[in-house]
Amino acid sequence: MDHARRSEASGATLLRNPMARHPRLPLVLMGALIGGLLLGRPYSLFRVIFRDTAASNDVGYAVAAFVLQSLGNIVIMVLVFLVLMHATGCRVRRWFAARPERIALVTGAGLLVASSFTLVYWDLRVRGRTGIIRYPMISW
Repeated sequence: MDHARRSEASGATLLRNPMARHPRLPLVLMGALIGGLLLGRPYSLFRVIFRDTAASNDVGYAVAAFVLQSLGNIVIMVLVFLVLMHATGCRVRRWFAARPERIALVTGAGLLVASSFTLVYWDLRVRGRTGIIRYPMISW
């Protein structure tokens, strides 16, 4: 039996978890990613909040505004999740429980959709505005 089959059979993984020594590191990384998402957000309302807080020169106000904006995003996502769970009953949970690899499949599909949007919106669209490439623009 070769090495790969032995490690699969014993349940051992071939790669060690690089974050195993620092259990809080994933939380810090997720916080940094969320913060980066907030700073790079394309929505006009967010840009207005960003300009207003920058013009105020008040760090406390800026922190409070961004915390409230983040909490609002979290509340909206929780409400969407609760509505979906209530509307589907326990079917979705049973569907995922029947084959746990479906969770990874749905998560991967979501990441592909989000990264495709990010590529098109931030890379191709910005290059189209600068004239580097031709990209269809809406005049509004």
